[in-house]
Amino acid sequence: MDVTRTEEEQLEAIKKWWAENGWSVVGGIVIGLGAIFGWRSWEAYQLARAEAASNVYADLIVEVRQNRNDKASELAHKLLGDYSATSYAIFASLILARLDVEAGDPASAIRHLQWVMDETGQNEFKHLARLRMARVLLDDNKADQALALVLSVSDQEAFSASYEELKGDIYTRQGDIDKAKIAYQQALSGMQDELKDNSFLQMKIDDIGRLY
Repeated sequence: MDVTRTEEEQLEAIKKWWAENGWSVVGGIVIGLGAIFGWRSWEAYQLARAEAASNVYADLIVEVRQNRNDKASELAHKLLGDYSATSYAIFASLILARLDVEAGDPASAIRHLQWVMDETGQNEFKHLARLRMARVLLDDNKADQALALVLSVSDQEAFSASYEELKGDIYTRQGDIDKAKIAYQQALSGMQDELKDNSFLQMKIDDIGRLY
């Protein structure tokens, strides 16, 4: 066998293949590297934004604890405006709802709580926002709307005791004491199953027993 000829043929075959496919290989490598570095850049960007949002939220908590509501509201709105895609925006909206209630603006509180229900994909936050909204409606003397909101939930998940207690409060406000007792007892049973502190709920049951 002519080894030299065989090697020359192989070399020519490689040259021909490279001429036909070389640039596509290079392009694939470049695209692959670009995707890797692009993904890393995107991860770094997202990490930086998450850290920035976390810092704003930490400042927000400090302002809330110090009862500096104006500054707290400013920071909460910053989270909603600049970091709306993060979980911190959900926390900020819940805090804004609380500040609105303290400021005597239930309508604005309900808007923030509705935003949470519409935007979050986590059921826990949906339940929390719905419960707070129903409470705001009840405190605003809109017991019928509060009850309709609570009764609209088919799967209460781990919040069943909270829903039942709120139903008891609503029925009490409406003067439907029999339904209130049933709801409170169901809430008490749920709290006992979940090993939660039920002392305040027991006080409600005792009070309703004495008054009616």
